[in-house]
Amino acid sequence: MKRAFALLLLAGLGIAAWLWLRPEAGPRGPDIVQRSTQEPVHAAPRLSARLIASEDLPPAGTRSLFDHLVAQNDGLPYPFEKLVEMLKKQDPEGRMPVTLMIPQGRSLLKAQADFHHPRVLVAADFQAPGTPASLGLAPRGQLFLGFVEDANEIEVLSYNEAAGRFEFQLVQDYSATGARRIVYARRAVCTTCHQGGTPIFPQRPWAETNGQPEIAAMIVAARGNEPYLGMPLEQPLASPERFDELTDTGAFVAVTQQLWIDACGAEGQDCRRLMLKLALRYLSDPGSFDAQSPDAARLRQMQAAAWPAEGIAVPESDLRNRDPLAEQRGLRNRIRALFTPAPQPGEGARNNEDLVAFDQLPKLPAALDPLTPRPPKRRLTAADIDGVYGLAALFSDGDRARLEQAGGVSPERLEAAVDRLDPALFRAAPVSRVKLMQALLGALGEKTLPAYCCLDTAEMSPPLASGGPPLELSAGSPLHPFEEYCFSCHRGNPAKRLDFMGGRNEAEVLAQVKATPKIRDVLDWERYLGGEKAHTLMPPADSPQRAAMQDALKKDPQLMERMRDTVPGLFDF
Repeated sequence: MKRAFALLLLAGLGIAAWLWLRPEAGPRGPDIVQRSTQEPVHAAPRLSARLIASEDLPPAGTRSLFDHLVAQNDGLPYPFEKLVEMLKKQDPEGRMPVTLMIPQGRSLLKAQADFHHPRVLVAADFQAPGTPASLGLAPRGQLFLGFVEDANEIEVLSYNEAAGRFEFQLVQDYSATGARRIVYARRAVCTTCHQGGTPIFPQRPWAETNGQPEIAAMIVAARGNEPYLGMPLEQPLASPERFDELTDTGAFVAVTQQLWIDACGAEGQDCRRLMLKLALRYLSDPGSFDAQSPDAARLRQMQAAAWPAEGIAVPESDLRNRDPLAEQRGLRNRIRALFTPAPQPGEGARNNEDLVAFDQLPKLPAALDPLTPRPPKRRLTAADIDGVYGLAALFSDGDRARLEQAGGVSPERLEAAVDRLDPALFRAAPVSRVKLMQALLGALGEKTLPAYCCLDTAEMSPPLASGGPPLELSAGSPLHPFEEYCFSCHRGNPAKRLDFMGGRNEAEVLAQVKATPKIRDVLDWERYLGGEKAHTLMPPADSPQRAAMQDALKKDPQLMERMRDTVPGLFDF
């Protein structure tokens, strides 16, 4: 009897211990491999889903904002501090972009980040006023970076003005001696978390970020109190709050594209023209805008005729707040950790294509896992005129001032200009702030329409998709030194004129090198080093490749001569 009682007691204690130590109740997050291969379920594809591209590469003739900025910079800056500095210089006030650090996050590269090398987030937050000859750059809510140094990879989310969608890109092998390739990521993978194709971010109080004093203190303890990648280790809570606002701004840009197309339908030119009028009215004076005016009522009637039966969803871009430190506190969690040890350094995905390794990491609770499908934040109906507000938000403060100046500060004249716009501008297609501005200014009488920095792709090299086969060089190939010292800038450069090593195979690259005689000059250190042309020599003087080549020349003095000889000279026969 006593023995049976003891067995029952031990069994009861075992069950109690299991209940006490078990993970939090509820399902765990899904596998990314499974999620990324699932086909989206639509009763009938909406018009916007057919008109806004869903392929990995951007539509022909369009590129991401990030690609445009890198091409105009003549290449991708390295190290990361220089890339952030490039964004800072775009701001007319020279301000740093919004920056944050997340040592224990939820991204695909979470196992490669820690308190010593946290994941760094960067968001552009400015609107340039423009000049008489060009419209100002307005990347607020349209350009985000996430860098994990130990993975040598930058995740890039930036807007494509011409295609009306955000582009998902990766900078792979981003290290001193790496190839530093900019590629377009697999959208099916990215949208498992970025549901709706939009930026995402946790809700307040943003416990994963260095906006929380305890997280910041642990980063300082791991690194010392020196900036990391040129960024402060401690941030006020206003920084994650602003980052959150910027992701919400970006998320509604994507919704605005749906509203412009789906709210008015395939034949809704008059509907879209009225939506633009109301948007300009709201832009001019938000405080006096009447959402119940006769024109607003007429827009609702037009929308009702075309509105999708299932409504228009506003994707949930906010993730539930997660406190990684709270998950480690308490006796129960410490004992549980003995049975479920944390990933060791090097475990987990080493890049955004290593999905199987990511799936092998311990799962988060489904409620906290960004992979878990999220219900929409809202579902809009034909009675909502959010398209008006979203359209107005596409215009910058500089755009508003310029329109008022061109229209003589007359709302009536501006709306009359809308009536004169080409009907083709209001066809069912992604809406562009730049094209609307150019059309409006032309209708208001400006003879020379303003250009825009980030629309034309004529001088850009073809975009690259992730997962492409690496360039295989044969043994003894004359391209080996070019691979080591030149490919990082001249293979995959978005600027066509600098992408002269971007061929698909060894033969193509070799032909490109031979067809670029200036390579001989930029490698002629003996002639130009120390003179007026020294700044033209390659690799650049402040690059890791220059230092590596200098070291190599000490061991192999003929290295550079062999590289020059690969390029036929003017009098070679």
